[in-house]
Parts: sequence; C-alpha cells; structure tokens
Amino acid sequence: MVASDCGYLVAAPKSSGLATFMTSRTRPSRRPAIVVLSLVLLFAVGCTGLLQNLGARWVTRQIAVEFNFDEAQTAATRASVDRLMAAAPMALGSKIDMLVASVDVAIAKGLTEEKLLRMERQVDGLVDTVAGAIIDEAAPIMATLRDDQIAFVEKRIEKRLEEAREELAAPAEERVEKRQDQFVEAVEDWAGSFTDGQEAALRRYIANLPDEAAVRLEADEQRVARFTKLARTRPDASTIRDAMWEEWKNRENWGPNARPPAARRAEGRQALLFVYGQLDAEQKDHASEHLHELHDKVKSFFGAAGS
Repeated sequence: MVASDCGYLVAAPKSSGLATFMTSRTRPSRRPAIVVLSLVLLFAVGCTGLLQNLGARWVTRQIAVEFNFDEAQTAATRASVDRLMAAAPMALGSKIDMLVASVDVAIAKGLTEEKLLRMERQVDGLVDTVAGAIIDEAAPIMATLRDDQIAFVEKRIEKRLEEAREELAAPAEERVEKRQDQFVEAVEDWAGSFTDGQEAALRRYIANLPDEAAVRLEADEQRVARFTKLARTRPDASTIRDAMWEEWKNRENWGPNARPPAARRAEGRQALLFVYGQLDAEQKDHASEHLHELHDKVKSFFGAAGS
C-alpha cells in the first residue's frame, strides 16, 4: 500500500489485476484486531472534496502505468475507480461501523478467542465485499489486455518475485530480525512506544514463529503462472472474473508444503492475545484513539463520496 493521503486506493483496483493480485507479498497479519482498520483503508481514508477527485485521478494513473494501458483502457479504469469510490459508503459503511465497535469494546474490556473469531468473520465479510466489487470492475478491463501488455506486466511481476527470492537468500537471522522490526513497528503505530522489556518480549515471540516465506513465494509463482497462461488465451470478462474470484477465495492456501490456513489464523489470534497481554492502560487508550482517528477518516471519505 502506497504511503499517500489517497494512496490507499492503489491496493484496491491494482489488486484486482495480474500484478498485485497474483503476487501479494505482504506478510499475513499476525495482529488481526489491532490492525483491522488498515483493511478498511483498502477503500477509504481521509480524501475529501477536491482531494477525493485528485485521489481517483492519481490511482488511475498508477494503474495505467502498472499495466501500460492505452487511452481507452485508462478511461475505463478511471470510470471504474469513480464507481467504486461512489459505492463505498453504502456497501461498507455499516460493516465498518460494526467492526470498529467490536474492536473498541475488545480493546477496552479485553480480548478473548471468541471475540477474535467474531471479528475475523466481520473482516472476512468486509474484504470479500471489497474484493468482489473490485473484481467485477476489473475483469472487463483485464479482458482487453494485449499480448504486449501481458508481457509487460509479467516482466514487472517477475522483478518482484526475484526481489522476494533475494530476500529469502538472506541469512535466517537477518530475516528474523526484519520480521521482528516490522512487527514491533506495526504494534507501536497503534499502541505507542513500548518499554525495552515489552519490545524484547515481542521479539522473542516473533522469533519462535514459523517462517513460511518460501512456501508463500512458491504459491505466488504458481498463481502468476496460472493467470498469465489464462490471459494469453484471450478469455472473456466472465472467465477472468471467475478465475480472479477463485484465486481470491484460495489466497490463504499456499500449497501442500504449508500449514493449512486455519492453523495460521489460529496462530494470528494467539499472537494478538499475547500482544494485548503486554499492553498497559495508557497503551490501550492509545490504540483506541488511533482506531477512532482512522474511523473518522473513513467517515470523512464516505461523507464526501456520498455528497
């Protein structure tokens, strides 16, 4: 996800195409409730009025560059982005409000496995709604890709895959330290600064988690191969839509050499319970404040989109 006031949208329409949809290299969240509002930012952050229009234009330009679109494809993409942004308030507003309420109560009164499972179901419903809308808009545009554009995208994807292979080639200790740094930074974004003791506890916890980067990379490579093979058969929009939805539904399945998705989700819930157990009252308040700041940005966007 690009760091920009309106850059959240890149992760939405782009993920519906070959590039990001086929090579989702972001690590799966091990803190589902603490970062749950980040999922919301697939569709909404504080872009209002003129900024909303500029955001749609910027997103369109980024997608056009990613796929080397021609003028007609770029115009179709802009129309899709506009429709997605306009539909977001009605499609997502109530779901987001309920999710925020669930997370806020959990922060204040305590997390349990049951609460986390309920929030997981809420997140699943939300992101499925987002993904379905994006796929419906993207499929007709993907059906217009020419052979040279498919080759262009495939080359860009291969570059990203090669970067992932290089990361995997780093010493194990270096990879662990990077995962620890990313985890601590993400948690502190929500809860504020940790004490040395709290950070050390988080780092020990992450060091003991399994590293499945290699099997995920293999799954990405296979996903790319499947989709580029399909794209070269000149499929119609319906065929592309079905294939993209199938890939979305199976996005957590990394093949026979990986643990089942349910096991990774259970691990994520346990990690979140561990993190929550480290927080003091001030850090819980900080997390709640951050949650509401994000929610306010979402509501600002929805107000502008619905006006």
